[in-house]
Amino acid sequence: MDYRLQYLVMIDRLHSLDFLRAFALLMGVLLHVLMLFLEPLDGSEPRLGASIIFIWIHTWRMPLFMLLAGFFTALSIQKRDVGNYALNRLIRLGVPILILWAVIPEIDEGTNDLFKLPELISYLLHDIPFTLRLDHLWFLYYLLIFYGVLLLLNCITPKAIKFITDCELSFFRIFVLWLPILILLSPLNKPTGGIFGDIPTTFGEVKLGSMLFMASFYLIGMQIQKSVRFLEQLQRKRFWLPSLIIMSLVPIGLLGWGGMKDEPFVFSSVVEMWVANGLSGSAALLLVLSIMGVSMHKISSSGPILNWLIKLSYPIYVFHLMFVISVSGTSMYLGFNDWLVTLFGFASGILGPVTIYYAIVSWTPLDWVFNGYKNSKFRTKSAVMNKLARYF
Repeated sequence: MDYRLQYLVMIDRLHSLDFLRAFALLMGVLLHVLMLFLEPLDGSEPRLGASIIFIWIHTWRMPLFMLLAGFFTALSIQKRDVGNYALNRLIRLGVPILILWAVIPEIDEGTNDLFKLPELISYLLHDIPFTLRLDHLWFLYYLLIFYGVLLLLNCITPKAIKFITDCELSFFRIFVLWLPILILLSPLNKPTGGIFGDIPTTFGEVKLGSMLFMASFYLIGMQIQKSVRFLEQLQRKRFWLPSLIIMSLVPIGLLGWGGMKDEPFVFSSVVEMWVANGLSGSAALLLVLSIMGVSMHKISSSGPILNWLIKLSYPIYVFHLMFVISVSGTSMYLGFNDWLVTLFGFASGILGPVTIYYAIVSWTPLDWVFNGYKNSKFRTKSAVMNKLARYF
């Protein structure tokens, strides 16, 4: 059977990529727990172990999520109209940002009051203007931009989208085209050094470097979707095992380099900037591909636990931060050891949002936002709502 036809037959059974998307979101919960150990709220010294795990996850997590978003975009527009799909994404990504503004407390570590009222409540009670903050949902804002561009391209020249998705990837194209692009974009993603990309903090703000860096992974994902031979090559142990080991050493090495400088993580020369960012960009790409490869190699079927994680990962990520900060911060102040702080913080970041989901979200049309209409058990007799349901 032709590789392309074989792939199209098997595509609906790629449970590993659904799992990876959920895994990337759940790793965000752990990442935000570990972040507290970089500059502990109790004034204690940063933890080296937490820093190593943090920098490793941080290197690949969001690029992986963007790549998978591109992958599922290319898969979905084979089955449905591009315009309807883009509108579906705009709703399902935009509503959580509205929820952030309406009901999720703002976190302000620079004041005595760690939590501030949500923006909508602050405006209604105290007439405080909206800042349109993004917090941990900045990546949804970028995806909104990407889907908006997709919708615009579809209106202007639909052939451009087909050209992107029909361009199959290979290791040659990865190393000759995409790796140089990511290396060139890496200094723009981290223009002043440090371990964090230059991401937007408010709606309407654009950080061109980080947006183009993430857009590159999104486009790689769109091209991977039909790249059958490349997907098979990624699953080979002789690729993903050495890549995973060697590339994992890069962010850890950069962490050690940055910590030894007189001014931590500040570039002292242009050469240093290009070398550090080039290594960081290369590690991000190869770690994403190797993690994708090992996942497809090891996970070939779904199950109740896997399906549950996939279903709950999105609402968990949207609602987790206030639970993680409050529980981890309190545990740290009370003098619990680091392992218990991490355990309590991660558990609260899962259990808190799960409680919100089953107590509130699952009983409302919000479940259509988080899981799509077909995967949601919520139904209504309202004719208006049922008409809206087709956009979910």
